[in-house]
Amino acid sequence: MALTFRLRRMIDDSRLAPPRLALIVWCALAVSFMPNALATAVASTALKVEASDGLPGFHRNDLPSYLAAHMAKLGLTDWRFEPAADNSSALDRVEWRFKLNPYAGGEVRRFVGTQSPERSVDVHRPITIEARLYLDGQYQTLVEKQAIIRGGANDSDLAAAVASVTQDLLGPLGAYRAIDTGQPPAHRP
Repeated sequence: MALTFRLRRMIDDSRLAPPRLALIVWCALAVSFMPNALATAVASTALKVEASDGLPGFHRNDLPSYLAAHMAKLGLTDWRFEPAADNSSALDRVEWRFKLNPYAGGEVRRFVGTQSPERSVDVHRPITIEARLYLDGQYQTLVEKQAIIRGGANDSDLAAAVASVTQDLLGPLGAYRAIDTGQPPAHRP
């Protein structure tokens, strides 16, 4: 209120040169928006991304980087995603688990021989994806989803599944927001 009064008094003062007036107005606007920018920067929580299981087409150590990169592409401003560097569990983290599901015949197919993790797998695999959120070392919530993937870093179905699970876990209508507000998560079409 006092700033507005002083600003009006300065504007009404005919001795103010236009460049000085523009500088005063610019500074007043910058100061008024600064607390919002600082609050947004502080509110962003860094989450370590861990993967407890392997996935076809990946070395186990490369999977957290892949997951963190695809999680970050969603642009969720409240969260930052960093791949876990080692096997120790961070206090603020998302733990990913992948389980190969049985084929329609009722059992998991076993392939003789080993495949290079770098080689793209041409077989579509049904999987179950789980993502668990921990904040300050305390379990918060879980999202589980079924997907059919080929595996590997170039699999668009896997990338879409990771994005969907991340959105359902941490997005504005996700499971974490539901426990935070006490409202059930809204189901998207």
